[in-house]
Amino acid sequence: MVWRTTIPALGGLRRWLQATGSLSARLAATGEHFSVRVLRQGRQPLTLDEARALGQSALRTGYVREVLLYVDSKPMVFARSVTNHSDSVGAWRSVRGLGSRPLADVLFRRSGITRQPLAFAQLKPQGPLRRHVIRSWQAASDQPMSGAALVARRSIFTRHGAALLVMEVFAATPAHWRWPEEVGSSRLKRKRST
Repeated sequence: MVWRTTIPALGGLRRWLQATGSLSARLAATGEHFSVRVLRQGRQPLTLDEARALGQSALRTGYVREVLLYVDSKPMVFARSVTNHSDSVGAWRSVRGLGSRPLADVLFRRSGITRQPLAFAQLKPQGPLRRHVIRSWQAASDQPMSGAALVARRSIFTRHGAALLVMEVFAATPAHWRWPEEVGSSRLKRKRST
């Protein structure tokens, strides 16, 4: 997988990919109900690409959380967050207790967290990551992924010297990505409580 600083998508999806801040809040602003479904969470092997991004020289076991983000009962984004296992009981221990709350509740509400620039990639048609995302998506939602080209973005968040790699795969076609006019944590809170 080759991650680049340029965005490989056009149309409405491009604006979503390059947006900073809380993806969950932006998604919540596009519909009536936003939710998070946890697919798997716990100790798992990291890919070589993930291990390298976290500064490891070889494959390691890490703490992994995979979720689907929904708007109005429609799955929109597959997200995978990984950190070294030791950091999941240290600087990133709050990720373990999120349950069905979005990771944004930690990343954008806690102090001392920095974010590296976003990187982008198009998932290869026969690549293992694409197959994993499609299998996970379909098993959880009973819905096929829309869009032939799956575009992902990722960035590394750092807290107390510990890295958390967050990857988001945008699976709907660009026509589905209406940009929200109102984005804010108060709206996200209101929608999640209904």
